[in-house]
Amino acid sequence: MSVKAPALFFAAMLCASPAHAVNARELMTHALQAEGHGDLATAAHDLEELAAAGFDGDAVVYDLGTVYARAERYGEAVWCFERVLRRAPLAWEARQNLQATRVRLARRDAGRSGRAVVEQAVPLRVQVGELVPLGWSVALGVLGQLGVVLAVLRRRRGTSELARVGATVALVLSLCASLASLGLVVARRTLPAESVVLHGGLRLLQSARVDAIPDAPVREGERVVRVARDGMFTRVRTLGGASGWLDGAELGDL
Repeated sequence: MSVKAPALFFAAMLCASPAHAVNARELMTHALQAEGHGDLATAAHDLEELAAAGFDGDAVVYDLGTVYARAERYGEAVWCFERVLRRAPLAWEARQNLQATRVRLARRDAGRSGRAVVEQAVPLRVQVGELVPLGWSVALGVLGQLGVVLAVLRRRRGTSELARVGATVALVLSLCASLASLGLVVARRTLPAESVVLHGGLRLLQSARVDAIPDAPVREGERVVRVARDGMFTRVRTLGGASGWLDGAELGDL
């Protein structure tokens, strides 16, 4: 599986204030030129500068992810694609690139360890919360409520049995849409505070100290739940249930 090259959809970014537009254009042009010449480090640096300057829209984060993936910085690539999908679940190219990157990462880890890598499944509640954008869920709820009102009115004014049956069916479907919308909104609002492990070779620490005893390993690109913070350290829980402390700089928040 291969990672698709960056798409050129930066029009929204270039509509920023004139004071920053020229720098943004220059950085983007330089990043694209550097990537075209195979200078992935420079391309990543320029895109990181754009993101740090506030130009962190889906397009920039997506393209940064593709550069990371090409440079085999898989944990950071996974983080970028996960960020895009958290904000825009229907971004299919980002989803395909995320899958391709995870496959590459699993193959690399398997080659190093000599054992097959098994991905931990994301909890169903999280999958539901990431299913559609929040705005779409709210819109579905509004349409469902409107459908309920119209169906009730139509049923009351129905002059035939067929019209009343049709109105009843519409009422049931509208109620189902409203309930589904409520479930999606609740799941989205209650998503856990998650991060992605950016680099490999890390182990969970038993305490929030630089010289703490290392415990269970965590994989590059693994999603973890943030439980607490203590200075520069973050206590996390993996999908497999292990918990411990990591340097916050090793985590990319979603």
